[in-house]
Amino acid sequence: MHVFERTSWQRNTAIDSLNGAQNVIPGQAPGTQGGKRWGLAGGWDWTISASIVNEFRYGHQSASVDFNRPEREPGPMVSFNTWTTPILTAFPQGRNSPVNEYTDNLTQIHGSHTFKYGGQLRFTKQYGFNDAGIYPNISLSTANGNVPSVGPAGLTSQQTTTFQGMYNDLLGRVSSVTETYYSNLTNWQAAGTPRVRNFLFHEYGFFAQDDWKVRHNLTLNYGIRWEFFPVPYEQNGQQGILTPTNVFNTGGESDSITVKPSTKWWNNDWHSFAPRFGFAWDPFGDGKTSVRGGFGIFYDRIVGAATSSVDGATPGFSQAVTLYPNSTAGSDVRIATAQLPTQPASPALTPATNRQTALDLMSTNLTNGYVQQWNLNVQRQIAKDTILDVGYVANRGVKLFFQTNLDQSYIYNNGFLTAFNQIANNLTNLSAVPLSNPIVSVFGSAAAAVSGIGSSVFSQGQVGAAANTMDVNHYSAYAAAGISEYYLRHFPQFSSVLLGNNDGRSEYNSLQARLMRQFGAFRAIANFTWSKSLDNDLSSATGGEGNGFAAPLDSFNEGLDRGRSNFDIPYALTLTSIYTLPIGKGHRFAGNIPHWANTIIGGWDIGATWIWESGSPFTVSSGRETGPSTSNTWADYTGSRNIGGIHATNNGIGPGIYYFTPAQVAAFSEPIAGDVGSSGRNTFRGPAFFDIDASMVKRFELMERKYITFRAEAYNLCNTVDFANPAVNFGGAASSFGKISSVVNNPRIMQMALRFDF
Repeated sequence: MHVFERTSWQRNTAIDSLNGAQNVIPGQAPGTQGGKRWGLAGGWDWTISASIVNEFRYGHQSASVDFNRPEREPGPMVSFNTWTTPILTAFPQGRNSPVNEYTDNLTQIHGSHTFKYGGQLRFTKQYGFNDAGIYPNISLSTANGNVPSVGPAGLTSQQTTTFQGMYNDLLGRVSSVTETYYSNLTNWQAAGTPRVRNFLFHEYGFFAQDDWKVRHNLTLNYGIRWEFFPVPYEQNGQQGILTPTNVFNTGGESDSITVKPSTKWWNNDWHSFAPRFGFAWDPFGDGKTSVRGGFGIFYDRIVGAATSSVDGATPGFSQAVTLYPNSTAGSDVRIATAQLPTQPASPALTPATNRQTALDLMSTNLTNGYVQQWNLNVQRQIAKDTILDVGYVANRGVKLFFQTNLDQSYIYNNGFLTAFNQIANNLTNLSAVPLSNPIVSVFGSAAAAVSGIGSSVFSQGQVGAAANTMDVNHYSAYAAAGISEYYLRHFPQFSSVLLGNNDGRSEYNSLQARLMRQFGAFRAIANFTWSKSLDNDLSSATGGEGNGFAAPLDSFNEGLDRGRSNFDIPYALTLTSIYTLPIGKGHRFAGNIPHWANTIIGGWDIGATWIWESGSPFTVSSGRETGPSTSNTWADYTGSRNIGGIHATNNGIGPGIYYFTPAQVAAFSEPIAGDVGSSGRNTFRGPAFFDIDASMVKRFELMERKYITFRAEAYNLCNTVDFANPAVNFGGAASSFGKISSVVNNPRIMQMALRFDF
C-alpha cells in the first residue's frame, strides 16, 4: 500500500496598471490585481492481490483573481472633464474556478489479458462577482444637453470646448447619473448588491479496456469510454432561457422574444460512447521492426467562456438606469440638487424592437462535439543505433462548437441587393431611381438615402453596411413605407443573435517521420512533418470558438468559411543534436588528466536545435462589407496563390519591407456588391520560419551529492530575421497593403546560468 499527498500554495498581488487602476494621486490606494492559488494532490495505491491493483487519485486546484478597487466609494462618485479624476471610480470584480477531481482505476491481470476499469469525476465551480454600476456614477461632461449657455466671446473652437468642460467641473453641472440594478428575473436585488454567479460543471467518465497479448509479437488494445457532461447550471437559479425556443433557426422569426428563468439551456446528451482500439506488432519477431496503429473517439464539454458569454448576454438580469437632469434647455442642475436613479418597477424581460440588444444563446439540440483520431506507423532499426519511424497521423473534428448570427441581414431574396444596386449605379443621376425602390421608400428619396447611408458605401458596394445602417437607424420608417419589420432581420429586438450549435468541423492529415541516430558521443534526432489542416473556425484572435466570436462571412452559408486552419503548417523540419566533447577521463583526449583538470575541461555537452517551417496562412481582406454581414469580405483575386516573397527595396510601392510585387498586387481587386470575394480564406501563405538555438552545458562536481551546473545558451544563434505575415487589408492605403511591419522571432539572445544542486 502506498499513500502520498502534495500541496502547493501561492499568494500574489500587484498594482493593476494593466487596466489603468494605478493611483492617480500619490498616497492614494491603487487598484490591485491578484489572488490565491493553491492545489492539493493525493493518491492511494493498493495491491489487493498478486494480480489486482487499485489506484485512487484526488486533486484540487483553485486560482482566485480579484481586481480590487479600494477607492471606490459605496455611493455616488464624480467624473470630471478638464482634469484627471483624483479618485478612481472603477468597480471591483473577481473570479475563481475551483476544480475537484476524483479518479479510480482497477487493473487485473488474467493470463494474457490485462483488464483495466475505472472512472473519473470532475466538479468545477465557475464563480465570479462584478460590482459594475451598483453605485451611481455622475458625469459632468457637456453631452446630453449639458452645454453651458454662457461663455466669453472670441474663443476658438478648442478654447470653447475647454471652457465649457471647466465651467461644468467647477460648478458641478450634471450631464448624467447612472446606476445599474441586478435581478433574478423575478425580483430586483437590493441597490448596491453585486452580480454574482456560481456556475457548476460536472463531468463523468467511465471506461473498460483490455490489453491482450495475442502472441509474443502481437498485442491488441481495445476498450470503450462513456462520457457524460450535464448541462451547466447556476446553483442559485440565476439563469434564464429565451422563449419561444423553436424560432431560433435560419427560418424562424419573432419580435416578442421573452426571457424566463430556467437552468436548462439545452438537453443532456447521454450518447457519448467513445470506442478505442490499438495494436502493436513485430512482424518479423526479431525486435527490430514494430508496426503500431490505433483509433479513438474523444469527447469534451463546452468551455466555460461560452457559458459566461451566454449568461452575460441574457436580457433581464441587469438594467442600467440613467438620468439626464440638464437635457432640457435652460436647466442648470448641479451635484447638490441632482436626483439619483431609482429602482425600476420590475425586470424588463421582453426587449424592445430597437435592434440594441446583442443576444447569445445555445441551440436546445446542442450535443457533445468529438474528435476522431487514428494513426499507423512503422518503426525499424535500419542500422546499428539508427531507428527510422514513419507514420500517418490524422484526426477529424465532428459536431464541434460553432456560432452563427441568426440576425444577420437578408439581402439576396428580398430585393434589397437590387435596390442597393439601383442607387449605386445612378449616383450621378438619382432621379433615375424609381420611387418603388424599398430603400427610397424608407428614406423618402434617393438623395436622402445616399445622405443617410453614405455616398461611399454605395460607390464601394458595401451592401452589408447599408443594410445594417438602414435597419438599425431607420427602422421606425418601415411601417409608413409599407415594409415589414422582418425585411432585413428576423429578430428585430436584437442587434445580433449568436446561436451556439454543432456546425464546427475540422480535419487534419499528416505524414510524420523521425530518424534517430547515435554513434559514440553524438546523438541526433530529425523530425519531419508533412501535413494539412482544414476547418471552418474563424476565431483565431479569440482562441477558438466558444472563447469569443468571429462572425462568418455569411451565417446562412457556413461552407464559405471552410479553409486552411490558422495553424496549418504543411512542412516542418526539426533537427536536434547533443555532442559530448571527447575530452577528459574515459574519453579519447586527455583521458589521464588529474581530477581537478577533468573537473574543468571534461564532460562538456554541446547541443543544438535547428527548425525550419512553412509560413502560416493568411486571408486577404477587401476592407469592405460587400457581403450580407458587417464583416469585411475577401478580396477578389486571379492567379496562383503561391505568391509572395521578401522585398526589402522600394518595390515600386513605398519604402519598407513588402511581401507582394506590384504585378502581384495588380491581380487583386474589390468584389462587387453582394459578392464575398474570390480569394478565399487562408489561401495565401506568409514567410517561412528558420531558427537555430545552441547550448553548452557542464556539470561540476564539488563533493559528494553537490554539483554546480553551468549553462551557456544562444537563441536565434544566426540572428535570422523571421518576418511576420504582411498587412492584408486591400481596401486600405495602397502603401500599407502587403507591407510587413513585425517579426515573429527575437533577435539573438545569449545567456549564461549557474545552478547549485545539493
